[in-house]
Amino acid sequence: MAKNVGQVRQAGTPPDLESEVANRLRDPFEQNYMGVIQTADPLLLEKGDPAGEIYRDLKRDGKVFSGLQKRKLALVGRKWQVVAIQDGDEQREDAQIVSGILKRCNFDLLCQDLMDALLRGYAVSEIVWTVREGYYVPARIVKRAQRRFKYVQIDAHQPPELRLLTQANMLTGEALPPRKFIVHKMNAEDDNPYGTGLGLQLYWPVFFKRKGIIAWNKLNDRFGSPTPWGKYPRNAGPKEKATLFAALKAISNDGVVMTPDGMSIDLLETKLTGSVTTQQALCQYMDDWIAEVLLGQEPRAGGGGALAAASKERTAVRLDLVQADSDLLSATLNETLLLWICELNGLATCQVSREISEEEDKLAESETDKNVTEMGFQLSENAVREKYGEGWVRKGAEPTNTLTNSAGGPRDAGLPVKVANFAEMGTKDGVDLLVEEALADWKPMMTPFSEPLQAALDASVASGETAEQFLARLPEVLARMDPAQLLAGLAKAAFTSRLAGNAGVGNAE
Repeated sequence: MAKNVGQVRQAGTPPDLESEVANRLRDPFEQNYMGVIQTADPLLLEKGDPAGEIYRDLKRDGKVFSGLQKRKLALVGRKWQVVAIQDGDEQREDAQIVSGILKRCNFDLLCQDLMDALLRGYAVSEIVWTVREGYYVPARIVKRAQRRFKYVQIDAHQPPELRLLTQANMLTGEALPPRKFIVHKMNAEDDNPYGTGLGLQLYWPVFFKRKGIIAWNKLNDRFGSPTPWGKYPRNAGPKEKATLFAALKAISNDGVVMTPDGMSIDLLETKLTGSVTTQQALCQYMDDWIAEVLLGQEPRAGGGGALAAASKERTAVRLDLVQADSDLLSATLNETLLLWICELNGLATCQVSREISEEEDKLAESETDKNVTEMGFQLSENAVREKYGEGWVRKGAEPTNTLTNSAGGPRDAGLPVKVANFAEMGTKDGVDLLVEEALADWKPMMTPFSEPLQAALDASVASGETAEQFLARLPEVLARMDPAQLLAGLAKAAFTSRLAGNAGVGNAE
């Protein structure tokens, strides 16, 4: 017999609830003053910049800014949707209400602001609440600078609390009201609630790249323009020397040389030439480093198959990064903004997420459809519109414009229109007329064949099968068809034709 919960609890010592034993306030390796938590970022500690302003300076680098924009815009550009946790008509209506609230508070801009946590480790945004149409909604959500906040932990069994630094309290800061600030973190740890952003890995490549560019510019200036050399007479005075020096400076951006006439100067020439690429290679290496940190992009490939493989791998890695960024940000928003909106307005709990998927290759799909069409099949109009969008009609369909007569004027819509065919161009044999009459109802005969084939083709297109896969299971589809009605019609036509021939039916004139 199974034991109930009370019996199981009495069998052993119950665990400690809502408590932490190895909490950070008992960490002997950390200096704790009034509960203020300092950053554990080794670079910020080395540079003496706990506020992390050196990471903001990294955005001045074009490669860093471009990589960050790709990460942010790749996420913001995806569609998002709000769904209720529980299924039901009332819950779905609440999800639509929450979705409308998010659309009116510029939700995509909020996501872009919170993605600044990629570089610094955490990002903070403040919600300004208002009442609109009977609901508590965000009037606007404002991005705040990270340097204005500190984490403080007083209770050992509670998580660190975010405080706002003010002129009145620059040490522990002021407590923040509930349901007011959204904090998104990246790689937060026990001893570092501020998180660790990519700035820790980006600082040194940007530093070396800047140094390399400075050296590169000096090298270009040295080899790009000659150094002017002026000679003055040995009896020249200070005024003549100053005049010569001013003339030399006027034609040079760098150094100049002045010597008395007759004095010789020997130069120790360097082995380097004007085509040296050492500094350029250094800058390219640092750019590759930056791209790999931000986008997971491998160093540039030479070309050919290696270049194509690298491009395909970059696409897959970027899709994974966008998926990870979306999941982490959605988790933050669902625990804060979405939860607060639902609680304040008495709505069913909802969650937001983004649709992350690889874009469909329309060219490859059209090639597959073309190959299947050449085998004798065709897509239905509904399948074409579903795959390629609205606006498509079948080629050769009957026009819907006004009919015209032989004189070019409009034909009376009430009069029947006789459509000519090639059979009317000559006389028909009597046997042909009897056979046509026997096969007049050909559509019902072909329905058992056409409908299963069309359904199988539509299902194949919807599931993304290739032409080879469809052909492999085509015999199975053909085996399920019923040819009885078609065979009966063909037998009837053959019997009619034979009987008419035996009876000596002539031409119908």
